[in-house]
Amino acid sequence: MTDVLKGLSHFAAEAGFDDLPDAIVHEAKRVLLDSIGCALASISSEKGRICIALSQRLGGPQEASIIGVAGKVSASNAVMANGELINAMDYDALVIPGGHVSPYVVPPVMAIAEQRNSTGKDLILATVLSHEVAMRITRGMSPMIQVIAEGPDAQRYEWTTPYGGSRFNVGAAAGVGRLMGLETQRMVHALGLSGHYTQVPTHGKLSYSVPTSMVKYGTPGWQGTGAIIACYLAEMGYLGDETLFDGASGLWRFTGSDTWMPEKVLAGIRDEWLFSEQQYKPYPCCRVLHSSLDLFYRMIDRHALEPEDIDRIQVFGPQYCEKPHLQNRTIRSAIDAQFSAAYNFAVAAHGIPIGPEWQDEATMRDEKILRFMDKVTCAVHPEYTRRPLKDRLMSLGRIEVSANGQTYTDETTFAYGTPRPGFEIDDAALIAKFAHNAQRVLTPTQIDAAVDALMNLETLREVSGLMKTIVPAGPIDAA
Repeated sequence: MTDVLKGLSHFAAEAGFDDLPDAIVHEAKRVLLDSIGCALASISSEKGRICIALSQRLGGPQEASIIGVAGKVSASNAVMANGELINAMDYDALVIPGGHVSPYVVPPVMAIAEQRNSTGKDLILATVLSHEVAMRITRGMSPMIQVIAEGPDAQRYEWTTPYGGSRFNVGAAAGVGRLMGLETQRMVHALGLSGHYTQVPTHGKLSYSVPTSMVKYGTPGWQGTGAIIACYLAEMGYLGDETLFDGASGLWRFTGSDTWMPEKVLAGIRDEWLFSEQQYKPYPCCRVLHSSLDLFYRMIDRHALEPEDIDRIQVFGPQYCEKPHLQNRTIRSAIDAQFSAAYNFAVAAHGIPIGPEWQDEATMRDEKILRFMDKVTCAVHPEYTRRPLKDRLMSLGRIEVSANGQTYTDETTFAYGTPRPGFEIDDAALIAKFAHNAQRVLTPTQIDAAVDALMNLETLREVSGLMKTIVPAGPIDAA
């Protein structure tokens, strides 16, 4: 057994709620609030409706809830729907290193916490452990974008093509195993198994797939079922892979990394919390567009710009901007919509309310918006090819807007929602986002109750109290 597997298993089995700093407890509540809100927003999407229908069709024992849907299904089938719902609109939080970790790890811990009617503190702890383990493993692997110096003032970047969320399943199993009370040795087997119950790392395939499919980065809902199965089997005595990270064929290799840096995984564990650097999305689209969208909204307000005033918008952002799905101008589905730079700036220009409205069928078929897309171009900010950025969370944005015979320009270093001074998203803004996302499913009274339960989660003696606030009393019409 390697030190990494042993160390992560011990951490997952032994860390307690009282070991969590107050700021980390608070962040867990914010992550759950945001993830559940994104799932509620996605119920109105085609992808959301399909995944809900499939989970209900598969059914099973009434163990856990699909977020925003009356009735229960098996824990695994609830995970399958909830993982897809959280990420369906690309509105959910992300972290560096990793990306969209929450849709892979939140649904399994929520389902098991509900099945076992755990306490709010138990759910908070499992949420933190699942993210932390997933992110620490990712820190030991190749990043999605590798920067290669080519001189004192020049650099290029290469893409880790098979990058994906496969490694997050080990984090999900850490959270589930903790809720199940697995002791350290059983946890070793659970984590060892979960590494083998992962999807193929297909994130890179999304970047080149136009038109896009609903698969996106992979299928977090489906993968999350593997975390639950791994923990069930380990609890029953099934032997997992105690050499999961070892050798040239270890987890790092079969989940798409070119390198393995085990010394980075356990460094600072319990003292340094990677979980603290959540980035929350104010817009339902790819994060690389957010810095420039912040600038665009500020410019619209400052100069009172109307769509007909604007002749051209030039957007400059991170390296990812060059990818085909960001350059795509054919909006066939909500997945095309959430990645197309031209579409999202056209929607913003027309004042569509920020939220699920951006991906409503009527918005995606609006001829005014589709015509406006021809005015938008998107390119990589030149600083990305010159020198390393000072902060790994930087997301340089620049915008040039030609309107009313003038050219307006603006730049920024971070996107709103980044945990850096002046760019943080506060509790009030996250709660407002949740309320807007939930309004098609929950009543105002239910929304208030859900916010209260989530923001005071550590006081709940039973998770069932939370679930009652995010599930309607009767069937809803997701159409």
